[in-house]
Amino acid sequence: MVLQTADFPSVTIVTPSFNQGKFIEQTILSVINQSYPNIEYIIMDGGSTDGTIDIIKKYEKHISYWESKEDNGQTHAINKGFRMAMGEYVGWLNSDDWLEPFAVSKIISCFQLNKNIGTVYGHLNIVDESGKVIGTRTNPVLNGIHDFLNGEDSIIQIGSFHRKNLLDKYGYLDESLNYAMDYELWMRLGQYSDFYQLPFIIGNHRFHKNCKTVNEFYNFIPEIKTVRKRFGGKRFCRKTYNIFRVELGHYRRKIFGI
Repeated sequence: MVLQTADFPSVTIVTPSFNQGKFIEQTILSVINQSYPNIEYIIMDGGSTDGTIDIIKKYEKHISYWESKEDNGQTHAINKGFRMAMGEYVGWLNSDDWLEPFAVSKIISCFQLNKNIGTVYGHLNIVDESGKVIGTRTNPVLNGIHDFLNGEDSIIQIGSFHRKNLLDKYGYLDESLNYAMDYELWMRLGQYSDFYQLPFIIGNHRFHKNCKTVNEFYNFIPEIKTVRKRFGGKRFCRKTYNIFRVELGHYRRKIFGI
């Protein structure tokens, strides 16, 4: 018996994009070259002027939907994609990151084996602007919402997917957040479902001078504090210690220039 595309649960991947023409081709190729046969791919571009649109058009026969128009930022763009998504499982992939070739197939297999799992993710490569691996991110054990909330585990967004019915029921990304929207979403969904970490590299997160993780890192802190307060994070824990270290470093640089 030959399985048809419709025999595989549908998956939607949303790529928010704005002026990432230098990197977006690798992002697109990592999605359209997945071995998994039932992927809906949506690109929500915020009105790029750097050649991004030419690259999207180059591959548009493999893209389910794309648009290029002004939006209200990354969170808003992702939500627009999620609201039109037809997939049973959804995730987003930023336009400077990319997936490993086997990622979607492995993730969907994991979802199918355990109906209590609402979020599946894996290990992550950290790469430099040229794509060279400079580090990895993993979590030591498979834990729950309070471990993420209090810093025992960390959110690994790139390559993570969620059950779409959970987002439909409990809400999409919080558009008041520009930096910690993934953290908030995981905490919210984690009240109703389990997390599962696959024990191998799923995605690649590119660090470069214009990415938010590098260029705007300190701006994450107020939003992380907001999310922790919302979900009852401990006052003294690894997360608060890490936040203190970042804040101390920020003020040292402002005062002493180091």
